[in-house]
Amino acid sequence: MIKGPEALCRSYGEACASGSGEQLAGHYVYPYVSFTLGGVHSFPDRETANASCQQQVDRFERAGVGKDIRLKDFKVDQVSPDSALCHLYWEVHPTNGTPGWTWMNIYAYRRRGDEEGFEFNISDNEISELLKRFPNFFSL
Repeated sequence: MIKGPEALCRSYGEACASGSGEQLAGHYVYPYVSFTLGGVHSFPDRETANASCQQQVDRFERAGVGKDIRLKDFKVDQVSPDSALCHLYWEVHPTNGTPGWTWMNIYAYRRRGDEEGFEFNISDNEISELLKRFPNFFSL
């Protein structure tokens, strides 16, 4: 059982390495919101998140990025007893031979009673770096 933002960050890194959309979605509280380059996307529930996360993992495969995405480090800034901003530092090694790169995303940790998870993320860095290398990523 996850207990606190540090454990959630580590567990999320393991879920990312698994390549399982369902494992990724298991780290969110709902509704979950993603802010990316001025756009807003939301998962109202776990079922929607499972499907959407798996679609994204599959798109990474089709594009040639693959699943070798590693959590390199994280920093937690406690905001209140039940919330924190988590800076996750990632590294990817694409399967198609494109040189790897690193980026940082922000995730918001939230505890609600016995439930805990990320309630939103800001992924501008991830997607802007991805699109520099894979400009057609979202059309695949």
